[in-house]
Amino acid sequence: MRIDVHVHPLLVKELTDKRPKLLEDARELFDLRTVPQPLSTMLNEMNVCEIDRATLLALECPKLNDSKMPSNDEVASLVRQNGKRFVGFASVDPDSGKALTELKRTKDQLGLKGLKLNPALQEFDPRSPAALEVYDEAERLGMPILVHTGITFSNRFSMLHNTPSIYDDIARKHPKLNICLAHMGWPWLWEAVIVAIRNPNVYLDTAGTYVGTPVEHVRQVTSTLSARVIENVLGERLMFGSDFPRIEMNKMFDAITELPIRRDTLTGILGENALSFLGE
Repeated sequence: MRIDVHVHPLLVKELTDKRPKLLEDARELFDLRTVPQPLSTMLNEMNVCEIDRATLLALECPKLNDSKMPSNDEVASLVRQNGKRFVGFASVDPDSGKALTELKRTKDQLGLKGLKLNPALQEFDPRSPAALEVYDEAERLGMPILVHTGITFSNRFSMLHNTPSIYDDIARKHPKLNICLAHMGWPWLWEAVIVAIRNPNVYLDTAGTYVGTPVEHVRQVTSTLSARVIENVLGERLMFGSDFPRIEMNKMFDAITELPIRRDTLTGILGENALSFLGE
């Protein structure tokens, strides 16, 4: 089983045709300038890499002109169309006053599997009382969380709440809540690794670090973390994430498969670890 845990269905033509603001938000807030492609393009990239499933991430940012990139309902619609290929992650704004109700709705009514958070774009403090209530509810519902850590592509957004160490106490206090620190927390790679060492419910994903091509991204990681660290420390906690469509899925896949690590570790990164993260 191969799984890509970090896919943004921002530029899916079937969605942008129905809601042009999605394309506008992708360009203005995600700085993505590529042309929308039909869903079949994503599925074809998955097929080329023999990726069985992809985790589609919603991102609701009501403080940013009520932006939904995409919305929970849009992600759910894609999952319903391709239930065997996609896993849907909801998104809620902890400060909205309706986050807990919406999170439960996405699980019970929409069938979404987990929760995507981005404190920078959503402009919330991940240690606030409202955010802590969201973690409590996600843990109760059995919904893993994938949270943006590390730098944010645009300097329009603060990095104040992006450091991986923030999630050490959160993970300790929610031992049954699986948490993925997206982008390996780069450039705070070691900080993210230390949080994972201390907490068996913390995972990392390989989604891009903004240093260039996927090959350069992998070189950046391996220049900091040795093969033995990846094998012995992250062997069961590192997951493949492409950050599609910012990075083409097949290019990130090819780069990750060139990691100088044991094949059993690579097998875990490409899918088995994601099954554990998803609770399957």
